[in-house]
Formats: sequence, C-alpha cells, structure tokens
Amino acid sequence: MKAGASYSGLDDSVRAGKETAEEAVKASGKPALTFLFTTDNYEQESVYNAVKEVIGDSCLIGICAGGIIFGDQLYMNGVGVLTLAGAEIRTATSFQTGLSNDPYAAGERAGEELLASGIESGTVFVFPDGFSSNIAEMIRGLYNRLGPEYRYVGGGAGDNLRFFKTYQFSERGMGTDSLSVALVSGIEIRTAIGHGWKPVGDPLVITMAQGKKLLEIDGRPAFDAYAERFKEITADRFPEYGMKNPLGFPDISGNYFIRDPLALNPDRTIDFVTEVPNNAVGSIMQGQIEELIETSGTVAKQAAAGVDNPQFALVCECISRYLLMGDDFGKELKVMHESIGAQVPLIGVLTFGEVGCFEDVPFLHNKTIGIAVGGTLSGGF
Repeated sequence: MKAGASYSGLDDSVRAGKETAEEAVKASGKPALTFLFTTDNYEQESVYNAVKEVIGDSCLIGICAGGIIFGDQLYMNGVGVLTLAGAEIRTATSFQTGLSNDPYAAGERAGEELLASGIESGTVFVFPDGFSSNIAEMIRGLYNRLGPEYRYVGGGAGDNLRFFKTYQFSERGMGTDSLSVALVSGIEIRTAIGHGWKPVGDPLVITMAQGKKLLEIDGRPAFDAYAERFKEITADRFPEYGMKNPLGFPDISGNYFIRDPLALNPDRTIDFVTEVPNNAVGSIMQGQIEELIETSGTVAKQAAAGVDNPQFALVCECISRYLLMGDDFGKELKVMHESIGAQVPLIGVLTFGEVGCFEDVPFLHNKTIGIAVGGTLSGGF
C-alpha cells in the first residue's frame, strides 16, 4: 500500500483541485480510494470535477470543512487530498441524500450498501453534513446494520462558521444534507478518539430537551440551572463560559461524550451544536489547554500503536477546539504529528461533530479529536 497526501492554497478552484490531486497520485500511484477535503471559499463543483479527472475510477469520499490540517499546519482556506493505492485494498462506498428526512433510515441504507460488497471487516469512514438534524440517529442506523465487526471514524462537514451550507463528496456525486461513507479493508487501520474534558461539580439531569435545544436542567430553565453552577453568570458572558464548559454524558464505562453549547435564547433555553439526550444524567465539563493538547498526543499514540509501518494519518478535529486553543492550536498539531511520526503524511479537517468509538459502539461527539492511522496489513484485523 502507498499513500499520497497533498494540499493547495491556490485561489482558483480548478487549479487547486487538479494540482492537489496530481501531487497525491504522484506519490501513491493509481488510487483505490481518494479523500477530498475543501473549504467553503471554493466553487465546490469545480474542485470536485477537477479532482475526479485526475483520480479516474477511484472510489471517493470527502467533505467541505471548517479548515484543512496538513502536517502540523492549519489552513483556513485550501484543498486537501489523500490517496490510497494498492492491489490489496478493498473499498465500498455509499452516498445518501436527504439525510435530515430520516437519518436513521439513511444510516441503515448506507450500511446495507456496504454489506453488499461482501467486505466482512475493516474501517468505516463516516462523513455526514454537520448541519443536518439527528446525526446521532444516522450513526445508530449505520451501526444497526454493520455492527461491531468494523471500526468507525469521521466527522461532520461544515463551513467558516456561517452555519449556512456545506457539501459532501463521493465518486457517485456531491451534495448537501447528505452522507458519504467508505468501507476500507485489506490494509491495517487503527483508530482512536478522545478529548481531555473532565467532569466538575455535582451531576445534573436533563429534564427537558428537544433535539438541539435544551429547555430544562434539574426541572429549571436551562440557563438558570447552568449559570448557578458558576455563581450566577450573566447572559452576556454565556459565550465565554459555554465555550470553556460544555456538557458531558458518561457511557457505561465512564467515558464522556461531549455536547457543545452554541447560543443562549431570550427564553433562557440553550441551543447546542448537536442533539442533547433527554432525561440523561450528565456533568459540566472543564479542560485546561495543556490537558487538551496532551490528550491529542495520547490519542495519536493510541491510533499509531497498532500499525507497524504507518503510511498515513487522517484527523477529524472539532472546530471549537481550534477556537478555544487559539494560538496554542499549532502546539497541539505538532504534538499530534510527532506522536504518530513526523515523517508520516498527515491530513485532516476541522469538523462539526466527530464520529468515533471509545470501545465498540460509535457515537457522535463534540469538542473531540478522532484519528485514523493506516499502513500495510501485518496479519489479523
């Protein structure tokens, strides 16, 4: 197996797509699978078509994202391409449109299409529209069909925080409010996920939530109960506190999946980036920048540990981690890349929701980092 990774910051959509794809294919050879990542300053169809001309009949998966990670650098504008080549690689893809209409059914349909390939184990890369509703339901539908024989990693498409429109890519086409998934087998891929957030204070109960809107905590208006934990913060300080203090909900093993507050409403309800579980017990979470960076290095080491000869790394990192870290984000990327191996081609995206497993079952996460590291199969799954 050979991998090629490339990035371009050219302004011209066609040239950026074409030259990035050509550089990646030059390193890998004719690809079996291509990952395409863009930012929203480009004419998306022009980039897509230019890349398709270069990669030929390769399977393709990708998204428009909030930023492109390449090596230990972050670019807010650009095109990134990762190509995987080798006769041993087996791939299958699915592209589902109208994701918001019935997310669970879309996940099930995608799982059924992947199963039809006959590939019985491997890694499933999952890239939904991050602005669609009930992505967690889509993941449940996908897992319901595929089960624990596969690994899962990915993230939600987004833009430059306008929360307007974004795109998903497949060799079958491109669109919005869509789901693009790819199953890869025949090469060694290991995944890991983590965040570095820790619970503080007494647990809280979500007594009323409707989708992404949190109405009540402990039977009280959501903001009132939240603010009380910080000695009655005022509404104008909510963006600051919300960024640094998300909610976390533990699984049966004590791992927390994070839900990220987005906006405070006049009626004292709180909008979140992702659906909040109703009638769930959770906690307010805190994380120091140093701990978040350390966790990224740990996640990178965990992903790389099972791969004898890493050939590529793919990163899905929540855009809110970048916003929180600011100038320290570069330190995180450096730690992460060095933990995998500075010589290993690394590409990634700033995502709007991350898909990954602490153990066997995939969940939708916020403020989290997911990493996949791939190399030549050394035997076993």
